[in-house]
Amino acid sequence: MTDSASTDGGLRERKRTATKLAIITAARILTAERGFSGYTVEELCENVGISRRTFFNYFPAKEDAVLGSPADEIPDDLAREFIARGAGSDPGTVSDSLLSDFVDFATEMMDRMVMSRDQMVQLKLAVAAEPRLLEKALRGSREAEDTFAGILSAREGLAPRDPRIQAALTLFTALGQRAGPAFFAPGNTRPYRSILTEAVNAMHEVIASSSPLTSPSPKDSE
Repeated sequence: MTDSASTDGGLRERKRTATKLAIITAARILTAERGFSGYTVEELCENVGISRRTFFNYFPAKEDAVLGSPADEIPDDLAREFIARGAGSDPGTVSDSLLSDFVDFATEMMDRMVMSRDQMVQLKLAVAAEPRLLEKALRGSREAEDTFAGILSAREGLAPRDPRIQAALTLFTALGQRAGPAFFAPGNTRPYRSILTEAVNAMHEVIASSSPLTSPSPKDSE
């Protein structure tokens, strides 16, 4: 492939990603403002400036646009930086900056959020009120975990199913589930970084205060 062809292909992919994210953002804002049933696909397309045919080239249904795609919503530059920060760790080990780098990564993701805090709260309420959306949201959560497991695997040089990658994924998911609602709670004035850091430090204190467990011998498991 020539450099020109490679550049053109990269540009097309960036444009496609930008269009997809524009559809997702518009769908979420409209859902937050009007509820899931309060607008049509045609109105969504008009909002984004695309045709109905283009919409269905990206998403099979309106609910898919609202929920989006975790793989597309993580900016490439953030993923690359997060992975690069773990490059200095010894092979087969977990980098000692993983927790602090995760806080930076998650905070930057939140800072780049297009929707306002109020819109995010309304969106969550709209999703919770729609069984179809709620069911797909649960599947989307699993997709998001798989996507981030791949990023963690690339950063740490460990297999996605390595127990340490899975443990980190579980911890980060729990931390996000704790920090997110606190940040979006009515009346909150604390920045997301502060809330997430507090949760990370509390988790670290609990784990650090305990001694490692000894794996049971085969005889003990009989």
